[in-house]
Amino acid sequence: MRKIIDDAFIAMLETRDLNVHSSLNGLFGGNRRTVKHGSSAEFADYQDYVPGDDLRRIDWNLYARFEKLFIKLFVDERQLHHRIYVDCSASMDWGDPHKGETALKLAAALGFLAVQSMDRVSIIEMHGDRCEDVTQGAIVGKERFYAAVDRLNNTEFYGSSELGAALSSEENVGNGDGMSVIISDFLTESDWKSGAEYLRFQKREVCLMQVLSPEELQPMILGKVWLMDSEASGTEDSRNKRMEITRDTLKAYGLAMEYHQNELKRFCETRGIPFVTVCTDEPIERMLFMKSTESGIIL
Repeated sequence: MRKIIDDAFIAMLETRDLNVHSSLNGLFGGNRRTVKHGSSAEFADYQDYVPGDDLRRIDWNLYARFEKLFIKLFVDERQLHHRIYVDCSASMDWGDPHKGETALKLAAALGFLAVQSMDRVSIIEMHGDRCEDVTQGAIVGKERFYAAVDRLNNTEFYGSSELGAALSSEENVGNGDGMSVIISDFLTESDWKSGAEYLRFQKREVCLMQVLSPEELQPMILGKVWLMDSEASGTEDSRNKRMEITRDTLKAYGLAMEYHQNELKRFCETRGIPFVTVCTDEPIERMLFMKSTESGIIL
């Protein structure tokens, strides 16, 4: 059985945090600052007193100096609910190192950062056009996080990738109360953009993490081969192709991959969505602390 995290993995994350920077509408008490003012112990600013304000917040020292009433404003803190969506289609069950396992490690890392900051988090697997919450509801605290990761160790990758349909049909995506991170290879003909747009419509802070294998970024095959689609229904599926791979074929593939990557980047840049591409043979530290930090997903 796979083992997604260990003690060294957790220790590596303990000084990091998710980079949440939108206006927040979380619930309960947490460690996230919002643009609103509330009742925490940390002072934020002063405001002119108007009838109806809480008299207990009047600063009488300022009144003695200026003969004018001011009330104290304090930082409002909220417990957010982050949602991490992992593409568990058959195309993720491939690569050396394995794409699916890398995706689960990234999901576990983001989940740990969430609970470490006293936020809630859900890790959701996407199979075809449906979503399955493997955390069985929002988790809070490290004890429940570790139990959820145990379930991630048993994740299976199968079926087609219908990211847009899966996300758009999800009823409980939240509204303005945290990050929604989509982890996938995005090598799909399905309309994944509609899913990201749906989350943005719900005022979610959307981030995309693309996981690719070395073979996908730079294939090293030549000659006559059968190309078997990982999401095909069987050997007779029309998506499977027998081709002769030449250097011109590889060049055309490289141009197509470059176009696909640029399309992803343009979509994200025009909408202010943090986006990062990682290769499975990269150290996890580079994925998290260099690439994800540079893209604005992690602090």
